[in-house]
Amino acid sequence: MNALSISCLLLGAATLAPAQALPKKTQAEAAAAQRWSELNADRIAGNANGQPITLSDLRRQLAPFVEEIGRGKSDAEFNQAIANYAEEALKQITDRQLAIAEFKASVGKVPASYIDGDIEETIRREFNGDRNRFVASLRATGHTPLSYRKFIEDRIIFEYMIGQVRRTALEVGPGKLQAYYDAHRSEFVRKESVQLRQITLMQGASETLAEGKARAEAWAAALREPAKLPATATRYKTTIKAAAPGFAEVAEAISTDDFAKQGGDTGWKPLEDINERVVGVVSGMKDGEISEALQFDIPGSPALWFILKREGFKKAGTDTLEDPKVRALVEERVRSQAIKEAVEKWLAELRTKHYVEYR
Repeated sequence: MNALSISCLLLGAATLAPAQALPKKTQAEAAAAQRWSELNADRIAGNANGQPITLSDLRRQLAPFVEEIGRGKSDAEFNQAIANYAEEALKQITDRQLAIAEFKASVGKVPASYIDGDIEETIRREFNGDRNRFVASLRATGHTPLSYRKFIEDRIIFEYMIGQVRRTALEVGPGKLQAYYDAHRSEFVRKESVQLRQITLMQGASETLAEGKARAEAWAAALREPAKLPATATRYKTTIKAAAPGFAEVAEAISTDDFAKQGGDTGWKPLEDINERVVGVVSGMKDGEISEALQFDIPGSPALWFILKREGFKKAGTDTLEDPKVRALVEERVRSQAIKEAVEKWLAELRTKHYVEYR
């Protein structure tokens, strides 16, 4: 059975007799009957080492994604998308069954305690320890305790088998890292960049512009002279957790932007992506230096003040493999690719070794 046929059965797409052949009421009844029949039909869609894969299996796999798949699509586009997903789902279920068959042939069985422990953890975490609620949830999703136990056993087996394959690909030698870096050197070309921390302060609802400016300037001055921080915090009724706070701790306590939780760290940014006025200020600063409060006026909004700390500066150039961050990134990419290739190769070998049929 091809993917399009599968999708038709999954969706219950009915093929009706010509409209003129039946009275209107009979047509509607016939259409409803046929649609109901096809929606509830179950057939063998594939076979993996003697284990049948049914349309019900595919429906369960696709059900959580149907709404997302159909968003913004015409009927024809939706049907084609479902056909593609159904085909991929059939392959995934087949691969899972082959991995389970390989485990049972080579390892044996999962200790019952592993399955029990997984189920008990689910009951504790998702149902607050209430086993009755857990069983009711199983019934609502068409499972029995026994079928759910089988589902957990299969999941444990598949994760174990995939984990074994992935471990063989974890080691990444220097040669592979260098080869990847050389092939992707253009990705590591950097523009002139700066790493900043920032504190954003907004004019309060009950503050005058002068009062807001004085508050921002007081914090900027205190950050440049940390001895003033305790008095400034007291003056503006601010609690700073650290005993000897730095810029990051103050940012977390007083900044009103999205970077506050990160201690004001905005990361590395190309200068061309930063406001020209800010570029002019930070270009004249040294690493570790803190700016004055920079006021920005936005029509129709309260005034904003930014206090900046320059953490680092990089001229335009190419990051090398000797840079720890670059090396870590390359290692991650090479390892991910090696794991993907190892898993794909192993699954291809299983398909060759075991009987597989798509209908």
